[in-house]
Amino acid sequence: MGQTLSARPISAEESAQRRRAVEEARAANYRQGYVHDPVLEEANERYIRGVISLEDLRREMRDAIRASR
Repeated sequence: MGQTLSARPISAEESAQRRRAVEEARAANYRQGYVHDPVLEEANERYIRGVISLEDLRREMRDAIRASR
């Protein structure tokens, strides 16, 4: 995946909120049979750190899912 730098700088508080949201989504996905995907998890970490925006994260996830089909 290409790295996009369109996200704005974020605070530690926003990063913590993003981490909680990602962890809650991951837990819900595990309950539905999610299997760990290093590409998607790496994108999650970049989103949490504020390197990419939510839209960038969504695009990368869609692209990764399409590529795995």
